[in-house]
Amino acid sequence: MRLLPLTNPLSKCLLPVYDRPMIMHVISTLVKGGITEIMIALDGSHPGMFLEMLEDGSSLGCNLIYRYRKPSEGPGRTLLLAEEWIGDENFVLILGDSIFLCPLTFTGKDVPHMYIMSLEGFDNPQKYGQVKIASDRIKSIMWKPIELFSDIIQTTCFIFPPDAFARLHRLDKITHGEVPITALTSQYVTEGIMRYTMLASRSYIDCGSISALYLATKYMSDRNTQSVDDDE
Repeated sequence: MRLLPLTNPLSKCLLPVYDRPMIMHVISTLVKGGITEIMIALDGSHPGMFLEMLEDGSSLGCNLIYRYRKPSEGPGRTLLLAEEWIGDENFVLILGDSIFLCPLTFTGKDVPHMYIMSLEGFDNPQKYGQVKIASDRIKSIMWKPIELFSDIIQTTCFIFPPDAFARLHRLDKITHGEVPITALTSQYVTEGIMRYTMLASRSYIDCGSISALYLATKYMSDRNTQSVDDDE
C-alpha cells in the first residue's frame, strides 16, 4: 500500500531505481557476491513481466529459474516454493525490494546468518526489525517496534540452513494469515544460533515506500556522479 499508485498494477520490484528496475539491482548484489544460480519466487499479479524483462538471466551473469503462486501469503510461505530446488544445501535469501549500496560476501559464513546495519538516523526505525547483538550472535530481535528497541536493524538478506523449510512448514500450520520471515529468524535468535555481518551505515535501503525509492535513486546517482568525477 505504501507505493500506490505506482504499484497498480506493476510489481514494486519492477519499479525503477536510478538506471534499472529494482529487481536487477537485487540480482546484481547476488551475482557480485558469487551467487549465479538464482530462483525468483513470484506471487501476485503479472509474473510474466519478470520473465519478459529478465529472461533466463544470462545477460545478468546468472541462471534464473522461476516459481509462482498466485495468492500473496507473505515471504515465508513464498519461500517454500524453493524447497525442492534448494534440497539440503545452505542458501541465500534476499527480498526483492532490498537495495544494497555495498558489496555482500556470502562465502565462509556460519549459518544461520543475517546482515545487519546501524541506522544512525538514516531512516525511520519503525520500518525495520531491530536487533541487539552480543559478541558474534544476535541476542534479541523485535519487529517494527513503536518505541526504539535498538539502533541496529536487520536487513532483508539472510543465509539459512536447509532446516529453514521444516521450520516454515511448522509455522505454516500454526500461523493464520501471512508468514513473515521474521517468524523464522526469531526462532534462530531465541535458540542463540543466529550469526551476523555488520554493514556500514547507509549501505542498505528498504525500497518499500516512495521516499525510499527516491532516496535509493539519489544515492546511486550521487555515487555514479562521484565516480565519473574521479575518473576525470
